[in-house]
Amino acid sequence: MKIKITLFLLCFGYFQNSFSQSIKGKVISNKLPIHNVEVINTNSKELINTNQEGAFEIKAITSNWITFYHKDYDVVKIYVDSLFDFNKSLEIELFQKSTTIEEVQVEKKQSLTKGMKYGMPVIPYNKPSVNFSDGTVNTPVDFIQVFGLIKSLFKNKNKVAFKPKEPVQFRTFTAQSYSNEFLMKSLKLKQEEIEEFLNYCSFDSKSKEAVGNMNRMTLLQFLIEKSEEFKKLHQK
Repeated sequence: MKIKITLFLLCFGYFQNSFSQSIKGKVISNKLPIHNVEVINTNSKELINTNQEGAFEIKAITSNWITFYHKDYDVVKIYVDSLFDFNKSLEIELFQKSTTIEEVQVEKKQSLTKGMKYGMPVIPYNKPSVNFSDGTVNTPVDFIQVFGLIKSLFKNKNKVAFKPKEPVQFRTFTAQSYSNEFLMKSLKLKQEEIEEFLNYCSFDSKSKEAVGNMNRMTLLQFLIEKSEEFKKLHQK
């Protein structure tokens, strides 16, 4: 019985090898041949490498998978189906592996234009030009005027110009923080009630506290509380 099985396997292997044919072709990238590409028959485990011209030749039969591998290129696989033309020379094109550039955050020093919106015009700063004299005097110097200028510099060197910060208006900060659609949805108000509601809030002395620290959450809490009062007032 064992002899019969062995003979069957030998015959099967013989017929399988007899039906195997050669697949020929060339591996390229950007119209240039690629050397040392591994051409693998996944089913029979046969492996060859392309030569200097990128050419290859490997045995295969129907239903085999042929894999083309190179460490610098994406893997390509072809399937040998029943309609595969063994007489045709293949041209396999590989594509280089894409490299992903990781995002790197670079901490920058605060810019003079920090806080400005993109697209806004920026007035360029022109550094005053400095003229150097060659020793000749072209115009007379008013020493009295120069002395007065120096005196005023020393006199005002300890003074710092201070401009008080203008208080943020309740309506302005509310409009910058929340849209009418947000107020309608969050406070359950109607479109025609928004203007009246904001006027109602602005008459409350707490409205200044709500926008004093420029905190949107504090402002929202104030608006929620006032909306309850506003609704009760309208119901009455």
